[in-house]
Amino acid sequence: MQTEVQPEFTTERLSLRAWSLDDLDFIVAMDMDPDVGRYLYPHGRPTIQERTVISRRRINSGWPKQGGMWFVEWAESGDPLGWCGMFPLEDSGLVEIGYRFDTAAWGKGIATEAARKVLDLGFGTFEFDPIVAVTHPKNVGSQTVLKNTGLKPDGTKFQYGLEQKFYSLRRADYLISR
Repeated sequence: MQTEVQPEFTTERLSLRAWSLDDLDFIVAMDMDPDVGRYLYPHGRPTIQERTVISRRRINSGWPKQGGMWFVEWAESGDPLGWCGMFPLEDSGLVEIGYRFDTAAWGKGIATEAARKVLDLGFGTFEFDPIVAVTHPKNVGSQTVLKNTGLKPDGTKFQYGLEQKFYSLRRADYLISR
């Protein structure tokens, strides 16, 4: 499904809006944090310049054409936390949910809260089926978020340059659980 305008929405604690170039510095700084990037760069950490070019290109191009990317902030203060989105899983035809948050946001249920809202949109409005995710085998935090949002372990897949844990959720199963 092609998405033209990214809806904005809130949860009990969070505000999610389409990401923009105003968010670029935060996104790049977060991506370059060694703790955030621990499982993201199996073939070597990019430079700040490389990460800036990639992020700027994605924001300017309206990436992704299928799904959406939302910048996540505290609803009350507007302080930035990270991003959550749905986008095509490379070369598969499937839609992946993904997220990345600043380390100060870890352990507070923020990723789970944002991902649940994005899944609501993905299954409800966009009618994606299924929605999948991949995560590094050692990234227990991300695996916990996926399980807490209802995605189920579904083996492994070679994605993003290495064998990853694969998770999936069918639309019917998600709607039954709501």
